[in-house]
Amino acid sequence: MTAKTYDSLPSNAIERIVIDTATNKVEVVYKSNDKSYAYNAENATNFEQEFLAEFDSDDFSVGKFINSNVSSGNLQLITN
Repeated sequence: MTAKTYDSLPSNAIERIVIDTATNKVEVVYKSNDKSYAYNAENATNFEQEFLAEFDSDDFSVGKFINSNVSSGNLQLITN
């Protein structure tokens, strides 16, 4: 199975993140109203490795990490 769900995150805003390395998709589900956003990832495997490595940082912010990847173009919002 190529999709992994990360929940119980140290975040007040983000409920869970689902990373699918086979399709290079990332889904971010927010705690408020279970609102979710789907993204195309430039490389979901690299994104996942960087995401997991951030947990070693004392000042890790899940929201900041996601926003940084969106701003840099590593994550591109999928619109219907």
